[in-house]
Amino acid sequence: MNKFAPRFFSRFSPLLLLLAACAPALADDASALMMPDGSRDMYVGAAVTGSSATDNGAPRAAVLRPLLQVQWSNGVFVSASGVAGMHLSATPGVEYGPLLTSSNARGPEDSWRLRGTRRIKGSLDVGGFYGYYLGGAARVTSNLLYDTSARGWRGQVGLQKTLPSLAAHHTVILSTGVSLASGAVMDEQYAVSFATGGARDYRPAGGVTSIHAGINWNWALSSKWLLNSTVTGTRLGSGPAHSPFIERHNVITWSSGLGYRF
Repeated sequence: MNKFAPRFFSRFSPLLLLLAACAPALADDASALMMPDGSRDMYVGAAVTGSSATDNGAPRAAVLRPLLQVQWSNGVFVSASGVAGMHLSATPGVEYGPLLTSSNARGPEDSWRLRGTRRIKGSLDVGGFYGYYLGGAARVTSNLLYDTSARGWRGQVGLQKTLPSLAAHHTVILSTGVSLASGAVMDEQYAVSFATGGARDYRPAGGVTSIHAGINWNWALSSKWLLNSTVTGTRLGSGPAHSPFIERHNVITWSSGLGYRF
């Protein structure tokens, strides 16, 4: 993690985007929330992911990442991307529950452009999620997490809209959202110190870390196999954008993955 785009957003890609596109429309069917007792829903696969920039502002080559997510009938879910949580709601159209995420470490020695930045230790962050399904195949999503490394809060609010199906077995979802962080989180991720080798002193205040918009295309090849592709554009907020080690204020991330459902 700790790529050019804010950690909160990148941590949920591409795996959760792949699975979100395959989720049923809960607003209109109460049974979609139910799984037989003792059952599980599991996806495995691989995705090619890429980004137009990283921490040092250089182009990033595409990489192959494994995909894995399991959800049990009691609502617990885990994934190889470092996300775990539990669905607590039994009400159609509403979803909420606790969330646990992991974040990777970053050090000033990782890149010459990161000189003078704070060292970030890998940590487990805790919080929760809430979603509400609107009419017209749209839903509001949100997360709030306590960053145990920075000792501050960060979160995201977004809107997703499923477009009318243009062909059988194909689903297209549009999304947009905003990510926010407290001053402590901003400071850990984007502050720079001249005394420790940075270009100049810089300490951002809390506020908007980024806004993003994307499109997700899911193709159900069969009842077991699914292909998902996602493209997302992200623009940094003023706090991160003015950090001395950030060269690009806009970034494009993409992924294309093949998953098998057990």
